Amino acid sequence: MFGVIVAFLTSLSINATTVPYDMYVEPGTNSCLVTWEDDENSAWNLRYRLYMEEPEVVLLHSLTATAYSSSGYSAITLPAPWGGTNVRAGNSEIYFRNNYNNDGSYGNITYTIPQGYSNMTFTLMVTTYSVNSNGAGNLTVGTPQTAAVTHYFSAGATYYWVVTASSGEKITITTPDAQYSPSISLIGVYTGDASSKATRASEWTYVNDLDKMEYTIEDLEPGTDYEVQVQAIGDDGTLSDWCRPDVFTTLDEEPFVPTVHIMGEIDDQAWAPDAGTKMVYDPETETYTATVHIEADRTFGFTTEIDANGDMGGWNYILPYRFGPENIGDEELSLTDELIGRPLTLSWDNFSDVRALRTGDYEITLSLEQNYVIIGMLEPAYQLGDVNKDGKVSIADVSALINVLLSGNVTVETDNYSPAAANVNGDDKISIADVTALINLLLSTGA
Repeated sequence: MFGVIVAFLTSLSINATTVPYDMYVEPGTNSCLVTWEDDENSAWNLRYRLYMEEPEVVLLHSLTATAYSSSGYSAITLPAPWGGTNVRAGNSEIYFRNNYNNDGSYGNITYTIPQGYSNMTFTLMVTTYSVNSNGAGNLTVGTPQTAAVTHYFSAGATYYWVVTASSGEKITITTPDAQYSPSISLIGVYTGDASSKATRASEWTYVNDLDKMEYTIEDLEPGTDYEVQVQAIGDDGTLSDWCRPDVFTTLDEEPFVPTVHIMGEIDDQAWAPDAGTKMVYDPETETYTATVHIEADRTFGFTTEIDANGDMGGWNYILPYRFGPENIGDEELSLTDELIGRPLTLSWDNFSDVRALRTGDYEITLSLEQNYVIIGMLEPAYQLGDVNKDGKVSIADVSALINVLLSGNVTVETDNYSPAAANVNGDDKISIADVTALINLLLSTGA
């Protein structure tokens, strides 16, 4: 009995009557990830297209050939604002003839623009008869303001002409065909551009037979509106309705931001384009910043990469490219106190490297857009000579330094000892020479 039940259940097909739900789109710049939920199905179709709001169009008037359903054809007079010459109708068809009765007369159908319009856009729509070849042939539409355009119809086809006209002017339908025009089943005149109604259905891009509830759409345009839908496929091939469309906008393409490195601020630093400290870019201020420690008498400079085809303030350089403060007569710019914290003009053709005159931490701000660099110097976190970290330089610091030298732990910072403050003579090593320098410092200051 159990086996019979299992066999019965496995023979059942699932109709895809349930529509996928909770569709979510995560847009990128040139792609997006689409996910959805579905509790009953295991295969899906997806479609997407450019999103366009439906044009604001209004149907002003229409002519329907089913109003002329009598057997045979006879001459008719169309109701205003429609009109025409040599117009005939019957068998649910409307048409006109050139050279009617072989007297050289010319056939047409017209529509007169009502009051209240001046140089406005209108759309004339024609659908031809679909039963036989009566619906095939050429029709030409124009207005006094819009050059006539001819379209060839196959039977049962629809075409939209977008024209410009003002009140009292006529939209005229003619044919270049020798005698009979194509038989028309429907004519409509809309305000605005209704032509998109004829083409939008064909604009979908379809992705079929997906086997998981996610899909990444590629090759999208940045900063562009799209819409996407998903439908389920039952295991018997039946299709659900399309889910409610999700309209999303891809992200704007991020501008190219070249990297900037500070080179040469370390003893063994190679002068290479990608060497040194990489500066951090802030898009809000359009500046690069970095804090680097530079020893006295060391030289440093800058390098960036600017795309050969990029447009960064009009620059068009081969990447990578070195630059620096504008050369004012020397190959090196000595960073004197009067230049610290002052905006310096940048140059890519005639620039200087920078030589630090004092050891310390330098805070550098640079703008490629505004063409300047500011090299500031941070105040040290210690007072030179304040070996015991009590906030003042005194004879007690001499005692503290001697005790540390005796202990041998000259490089280890503690709550009561600062190696940086103990390096009084600036030779980057702690020795008895620093004791002498500290005593001289005390004597010079009278402490």
